[in-house]
Amino acid sequence: MPAAVRELVEARAGGVLGAEVSGEGMNSSLRLVVDTPGGRLFLKGVGPGGRGGWKLDQAAALAPYVGEVSPPLLWRVSAEGWDILAWPALPGRPWADQTPGSPDLPKMLAVLRVVGEMAAPGFVTVTAGDHWARYADDPGVFGGDALVHRDMNPCNFVVGDDRAWLVDWGWAVRGPAWLTAAEFVLSLIEAEWLPGDAERFVEALPAWRAADPRHVDVFARANVAMWDEVLGDYPGWPRDWRAGKAREWAEHRAGLARLRA
Repeated sequence: MPAAVRELVEARAGGVLGAEVSGEGMNSSLRLVVDTPGGRLFLKGVGPGGRGGWKLDQAAALAPYVGEVSPPLLWRVSAEGWDILAWPALPGRPWADQTPGSPDLPKMLAVLRVVGEMAAPGFVTVTAGDHWARYADDPGVFGGDALVHRDMNPCNFVVGDDRAWLVDWGWAVRGPAWLTAAEFVLSLIEAEWLPGDAERFVEALPAWRAADPRHVDVFARANVAMWDEVLGDYPGWPRDWRAGKAREWAEHRAGLARLRA
C-alpha cells in the first residue's frame, strides 16, 4: 500500500498501533484488523486493478439498511487506486460452527429470522434471477423484492458470546424472501447435515415456512446445474465436493416432490 494511502487510513483511524491479516477474500486486496487508540477496526479494500470494487460499493450502500444484523460502516477512503472501508471489529469468532448440535446455530437462526423480513432497497437492481435463471428450469421462481444475502458460508458469520452477526453484503441481490434460508440449508448440508434434518432446522424461519416447495425444488436443481457447469469449466476444482452436496439435496427434494404428486 502506498505511503499516502497508509497516511490517509491512519488519519481517519486516529493512528494505527498494530495490524493483523483477517481471513481470506477472493475479491479483496486488503483484509485487516487494526488496533487504534479508539478501538479495533476491520478494514477491507481493493487496490489498483483489483476485483470487487462494485462489491465494496454495494456493501457501503447497504450498511444503513442491515444495521440490525451487521456492524455499521464507519468510514471510507479512496486514493491512488485504493478503496478502503472500515467497520468496528466485532467481538467474536470470524466463522460459525454449523455442524449439528453446535451452540452457534441458534444465534445464526436469530440473524436469519431478521434477514428474512428485509426488503431490498431500490438501488439493489441485480436480482436472484440474474444469477440463477440460466440454470433453472423455471426462472420465475426467483422473483421478489426481499434482500437476499446470497453467500451463506460460515465465514460470513461472526459469533460472539450472546449473538451472531452476518457480514459481507457485497453479493446481495433482490429476490424471494425464502432464498437466503434455502442458501443456508445447502450450507448446512455442506457441514454434514442430512438434507431433511437441515430443512427441519430452518422451519423456525417464517420466510422458509412460507416458501412454495416447488420453488425450492427448482433452486435445488439449479444448484446442480450450476456445479455441472463449474466442474465442466474447471475439472478437478478443489471444492468439487460441494457439487456432491448440491446433488444430495436435489435428490432429497425430488423424493419430496414424488410424495406431493
